[in-house]
Amino acid sequence: MEMKLNGIIYAMTGGNGSGKTTYALKISKEKGALFLSLDKTIKEFDQPIQNYEDYMSQFRRALDLMSSKAIPLLKSGGCVVFDFGGGISSRQWLKHIAESSGAEITIFHLEVPLEERKRRIQQRNIDKHQDVYFFQMSNEEFDRHNKQDPPPPPIEEGIKVIRVKNG
Repeated sequence: MEMKLNGIIYAMTGGNGSGKTTYALKISKEKGALFLSLDKTIKEFDQPIQNYEDYMSQFRRALDLMSSKAIPLLKSGGCVVFDFGGGISSRQWLKHIAESSGAEITIFHLEVPLEERKRRIQQRNIDKHQDVYFFQMSNEEFDRHNKQDPPPPPIEEGIKVIRVKNG
């Protein structure tokens, strides 16, 4: 009898400045999982990104590329950590990858108060890591585009949710 290997998708959710990248890198190291970053993927497209709208114009293309890297690994029983906003609108994308690969999904929802996230973004604008963060997010952009997604429900078909107080 042949045993089926199930890969695991680890996904981070939470608003900008909630610590998704830091937490994703930690989980990637702990689990020996492939780290796939939305920010890094978009940066590698080498398109001019001056603001949040430019960034979002590359969002779908980046998700497609990330899924094409993840699915073969997950099919072979490997693990992947996705570092991306991962809000409600992206859950179908995760479910599609899981269905395509036979993988399980674990979401880490990072909960950080709004003012702390804004403070972190301001600090990141100063200290940004060139391989991950590549544009400045103004306070106005933060306020306009950064509504905190509600946490995923504790029971959602095919998804295990872990809520993390990260601030």
